[in-house]
Amino acid sequence: MRDRIRIARRTAAVLVALVAAGGATTVPAVAAPAGITRAAAAPAPTGLAYSYDAATEQVTVRWDPKDPADTVTTGYREGGCSGPSTADGPCFVRASGPLLDGNSFTFRMAAGRTLYFRVYAENAAHLTTGSVILTITT
Repeated sequence: MRDRIRIARRTAAVLVALVAAGGATTVPAVAAPAGITRAAAAPAPTGLAYSYDAATEQVTVRWDPKDPADTVTTGYREGGCSGPSTADGPCFVRASGPLLDGNSFTFRMAAGRTLYFRVYAENAAHLTTGSVILTITT
């Protein structure tokens, strides 16, 4: 329960900061200094779909397997959004812990809830590229 309260407080603080910044949800692009090469972006995961097992209250999200020609993606991270569109508010990515190395992710979710889920591909420089937002309703 304490973790949920802590997460809610942090989320509220981020939203307050965004409102104070005039609603800006993106960081302006900055040119790379001369002589520095930027890492290539990992391609966004595609083909997101989910299944729900009501007996175990488990959701499994699947996406298309990594293309064998993709030499940039080092793994995947799960994340969530405030709504079904980025216009509805910010999206968050789980930044700690090991990368997901397959093309599925399973977690518990009670019946009667809705979650806006996103999968992020990560490259060697830890830059992420998000998928489309998947609306999960149980």
